[in-house]
Amino acid sequence: MGILLGVPGPAAFAARAESSSATRAHRTRRPPPPPPLSQVLARTFRFYGGVEALLGVEGLRLEGSIADGTTAPRERPRLERLLRPPDRYRSAVSLGGIERETLILDGGRAFRDGNEVTGLVRADQIRLEAARFFLPAALARGREALVDRGETRRAGRRVRLVELALHDRATLTAEIDSSSGRILRAVTRVAGRETAVSFRRFRPVEGILFPFAEDLELREGKRTILVEKVDLVRADAIAIQHP
Repeated sequence: MGILLGVPGPAAFAARAESSSATRAHRTRRPPPPPPLSQVLARTFRFYGGVEALLGVEGLRLEGSIADGTTAPRERPRLERLLRPPDRYRSAVSLGGIERETLILDGGRAFRDGNEVTGLVRADQIRLEAARFFLPAALARGREALVDRGETRRAGRRVRLVELALHDRATLTAEIDSSSGRILRAVTRVAGRETAVSFRRFRPVEGILFPFAEDLELREGKRTILVEKVDLVRADAIAIQHP
């Protein structure tokens, strides 16, 4: 009996079937499931210095400047922030030694430029800004109420979305690198208005890690807060005064 040229034998059919099966398996392979939120948060708190250290901070003082890409360094507005966690906060922007914008949170009361803010939206914006200033500690303090919004990808990284909510129309979402625990970005949403801040240039201050550059994405354009100094201080050194 002659051999039929060009007709594959049983071994060839088996090899093709095995190759086809492997290809289908590759195509249907799913990414690994995200780690539990508790594991991601544990990495975050460890990355920034530990839960006890974060929650042990009585007060913070920050000094820096605001760059918008057009202003010379000597002409940039100055920024000072004061925080006595969790709800005593003051942010002042000055130019030429004169304060141009001042935000104050004193417990349940909020003020802007010396006037009490009675509208819920503006008050919520100040409350979320205060939480964002020392975000790892805010997450540690409110970790039992955090909402897991799942994973996404940003710049090739797996990012966990963790939401801290004041109420359903005022939220702060931390975008956390799932592998390291570093907070890459924070997005505040208040009544449909969104502000995003990216964090970089991390440096330790008394064992706690702080970002020394914050890139803000605002309706008015992009700005960068260049932090020059962060001090950990006693609670009684933070005086939040308002009219």
